[in-house]
Order: sequence, then C-alpha cells, then structure tokens
Amino acid sequence: MSATYAVVDSGTTRTRVRVWQGGAVTWTGDREAGARDTAIEGHTGRIRAALRELLAEARSATGATPRAAICSGMITSNLGLHEVPHLPAPAGPDELAAGIVEVRFDDAADVPFAFVPGVKTPPAARDVAGLETGDVLRGEEAEVVGLRDRLGIATAATYLHFGSHHKAVEVDADGRITASRTAITGELLAAITEHTILKSSTVPLAGLDPDPAAVTAGARAAREHGVGRAAFLVRVGEHLAGIPREHMTAYLIGALAALDLPLLAGGDTAAPIVLYGHGVFPGVLTQLLADGTRPIVRVDGATADLAAVVGAVALYERRAGGSA
Repeated sequence: MSATYAVVDSGTTRTRVRVWQGGAVTWTGDREAGARDTAIEGHTGRIRAALRELLAEARSATGATPRAAICSGMITSNLGLHEVPHLPAPAGPDELAAGIVEVRFDDAADVPFAFVPGVKTPPAARDVAGLETGDVLRGEEAEVVGLRDRLGIATAATYLHFGSHHKAVEVDADGRITASRTAITGELLAAITEHTILKSSTVPLAGLDPDPAAVTAGARAAREHGVGRAAFLVRVGEHLAGIPREHMTAYLIGALAALDLPLLAGGDTAAPIVLYGHGVFPGVLTQLLADGTRPIVRVDGATADLAAVVGAVALYERRAGGSA
C-alpha cells in the first residue's frame, strides 16, 4: 500500500497543505501565514502554528498519519520554516533527492519535515556586468519533476512558469535543471494596474479574455518603443482614442509579456517550451510564440496545480529508495 504524505507549499502570504494518499490528493487546507509574517515578526511562529493546525485537520479528515511533511518553495528559504541552501546547477532528481533535509519540530507536529532544496545558477562574474547569467529558484524544481512525469516528457525542454515571478527553467534530457531565468512580470502587472495612473484605464484580470489583436499590438509597442512608453499608451488608447478598457488591459498584458520572450533565449531551439501556471499569461505567451520555431506545450490548470505535489513525493521516495 502506498504511503501517505502531507505536501506543504508556503509562500509569501499563504501556507497550503495537501494530503497525498493512494496516488491522489485527498485533502487540501490553507491558512494566511507565510514568509511576509516571518520578515515582519522576526520568527516563524505563525507558519508553525498554521502547519500544526492544518496537519491536525488533515489527520482528522483523512484518518491517516503522514509519513512526512514534504516542503518545497519559499518555506525552505531564510524566511520560511527551515533554510536549505540552493544546489548549484546542473541539478537533477538524484541531486535534489540527496539534498533533501529532514527536520523534526516538537512544537509544530509529530511528523518529520522534509525540505527540498532549490537550485541556483551563479552569475558569470561577481560584478554588475555578469549578473544576467545568475538566477535562483525554489519550488519549480519539484514542479519540473512532476510535469515531466505527468506529461511524459523525456527530452530536453524549457519550462516557463507563470506566477508573481515568471521563470524559464532549462532542463536537459536527463531531467537536470541546467539554468533558469526569472522576471518579475506578474508583480509588475499587479503594481501597474493597482498603484499607477493606469488603474483607471484597465479592468480587473479575473474573467478577462484578452483580445488577441490588442495583445499583439502591445507586445509590438514594447519592442519598438520600450515598456514604459507602451504602458503609457494604455492611457492614450483609453483616454484619447476611446478604446474600451478591456482592450487596453490586453494591450498592457501584451507589452509586459514581451518582457518574457528574452527569458527563452539561449535554450535548445529544438526543445519544446512547456507553459504552465494560472492567470492570463500562459494563453498570451502561447499566442506570441505561435510562430512555429519551437514546439509549444500548454499545461492545463489541474495538471499544473498538481505538479509540485507529484514532484515533491517522487523526490522524497527517490531519497528513501522507494517509488512514488
């Protein structure tokens, strides 16, 4: 009989626990607690309390005691529950599994916590001229393992993750992360639409189906005139040209999506690009990359959401010498 695990995802503001039982997620719960609380309060008490409550609820709901609580993402950082140093790229499933650190917290729960390390790509030089080659990731390493399993990808590929940060993760045919590149595109969109003059020229993203022509025009404006100018043209379009705010929101999204295209430079030109995450950007990038130069795989939301759980369990089982 397969083991039961609690898989923990704790980010900036929320901590989520999912129970993996019999090869499926059987319970999910979350709390408002995360790295921001640690930064403000100077201790991890809020995260520990959230995990203690969530694990107790999970046990009550499922009737099972997890073999371990497997943690990946920001919870393994200096603002998380336990800091685990990044592994240097290239790093694959063997290195990631071997790098898992197991810790017990008497005040959190009576199960061991297993922390999956992130991966870093050191900059070419320790000066500003060499910074562009450097990067770090936490959490995407487990997602990549899970996506390769669920999608049956055994070749090299570039995995483009969409969230607050957009990350292009280069993975070779052996499943090793060889490099990554990050942009704060998601945060930029949130900041521009909520905290600049463009708030009055845009609409909320929930339920928005971006107009393809407006997306293309926005991306072209960013390439030709710069993102700052393209962003202001959103106000010009809405205020002077009378273009509906829904279209100008799509225009802005296209302009910011253009920032992600350089993340894909330097990868294997024959390797597929795997787009995954939530929100409007996966669809927008699918459109902007539809020139046939590289195969595109767009991952559905359910598969993307499950990837971190599948990957984290697979890495823990690999470390234990079993199978997920």
